[in-house]
Order: sequence, then C-alpha cells, then structure tokens
Amino acid sequence: MRKQNTLKKIVSFRGVGIHSGKSSQIRIKPAPENTGILFVQKDQPIPFHVDYVKDTRNNISIGSGDALVKTVEHLVSSLYALHIDNCVIECSSPEIPIMDGSAHDFTLELLKAGTISLEKEREELKIEKPIWVTDGDKFIIALPYEGFKIHYTISFPHSAIGVQNFQTEFNKEIFISEISKARTFGFIEDLDSHLKSGLSKGVDFNNVHVFSKKENRSLNTPRYPNEPVRHKILDMISALALLNCDIKGFIIAYKAGHALDVLFAKKAASQIAKGKKTPLTFPNPYYYAFHSLGMEELPS
Repeated sequence: MRKQNTLKKIVSFRGVGIHSGKSSQIRIKPAPENTGILFVQKDQPIPFHVDYVKDTRNNISIGSGDALVKTVEHLVSSLYALHIDNCVIECSSPEIPIMDGSAHDFTLELLKAGTISLEKEREELKIEKPIWVTDGDKFIIALPYEGFKIHYTISFPHSAIGVQNFQTEFNKEIFISEISKARTFGFIEDLDSHLKSGLSKGVDFNNVHVFSKKENRSLNTPRYPNEPVRHKILDMISALALLNCDIKGFIIAYKAGHALDVLFAKKAASQIAKGKKTPLTFPNPYYYAFHSLGMEELPS
C-alpha cells in the first residue's frame, strides 16, 4: 500500500460541456487525507462514490439533492491515474469542460501542479476471487492478479472501427503515454439523434474522434492506431475510481461502457461493504469547509 496524495496547488480549467454546449469552469483544490474526490456544485458537496451516480447515458453524472455534475469521467480518470486521491472540485456549471475530448489537457496541468504525500495509507482492493457483471453478450470480469492489468475489446462491425483489442499493465506512465490522449468517439450519422435527445450540443471536430458509417473511415486524424478502445479504458478507469481505492487484479472487459462500468463498481463496492474485501474509506463532505477559507495549499 502507498500513502495518499493531494495536489500542491489549485488547478483551473475552462471550456464547454460536450453535451450542454455551455461554458464551464472548474477549480481543483488540495484536500486533506480521506477526503476522496469531492465535487461541489451549487455549494453542495457531491462525493465521487457509487451511491451518488445519477446517470450513465453517454457520460457519468453524479449528484446530490438538486446539484448535478455531468461528464466527470475524463477528469476523474486523470486524477485516479496520477494518484491524486484527495481533492475538491468546484464547478461553475453542471458539466465538466470536455477540453480536447480526452484526458490529455487535464493530465498535463495536473502533472505541472504536482502532488503532496499525506500521512494516511491509500486503501487497496485485492481481487481474491472473480467479480463479474454481464449485460447480454457484454461483460466485465476481475480476476486475481499481482498487479493491475486491463484487457478491453470493443466491436463495431461494418464500420471503420471494427473489432479492437488493447491489453496493458496499468500505471501512471502507461496512462500518460498510451491512454490519456484517446478521445471520445462517435459516428457523424448519429449526431442528429443525439441532439434531439439533448446530447452532444458541444461536439466539434476538435473534441471528438469522428467516424463515418457511410464513408467507412475516420474523418479526423487518429492519435493512436486503436484510439477508440483506448478511450474505453480511459472511461472505465473513472468508474473504478468510484471505489476510492487502488486495485490489484486483472480486469477483462468486452463491449462494456459507462453503464456496465458503473454496475461493476457497484458490485465490487457491495462486496467490500459485506466485508469480503478491504473496507472503503468514504469521502467526508465536511472537509470542503477547510477550502472555503480560500487556502491555496495545505498547511505544513
């Protein structure tokens, strides 16, 4: 087990929400140990935990009371991969800015800010026997493994995406170089239906890896040879962060997505709660009061 970490200083981001199309700004502040990842919207604290997930339709949304924050997955994936275990994220609007459609911008700025090691140890979930969830032919299964490894397969037949596989030992360095730049992706032919459903109002060619079913090709330049499956791993990491612990295990996913990712996290959390795994440390919303004093950094 390792020590918990937080940021050295405040980091800010500004952009538009990919679904709302509206301007959004966030401030990520350092936080004491055992805070976890804590969002704040409308002055309402929202812990990043399975009990606060409100929607998994094309994004992960969390909420508490009348406060809601959408599209948290790319930011949270960066925080988890960089071992930023404790922070407070103040949100000016109900959606996190999409930036370039990946986790790359978040990752670069968070790396620049740096981290501080705290006294408490980070909880760890060691997979001792299989945990799995299914939905038709889709599945996620976690197996015992001394390390953290992911194998992911996606299948979009009769399209330029096709079947893609990616397997990797997961760590900070791999995330930065092999996963963080992978953008959210979609088919241009689906855009009208998304717009009619109130989604994708902030989409453009600068924040989405766009494919055409009709032309059977990518309409903008790929960043990786198999960018879509890598983005699916990026998304899944954010759902695993709902557990608020490090993971030792081999996770295999086939045609999963936000809904199945969160379902898996809920099942893992329920087994932890039953005492079958290491107990979780739950975020404490009252730590937000510490940051309302306007402190830029934790006291030494």
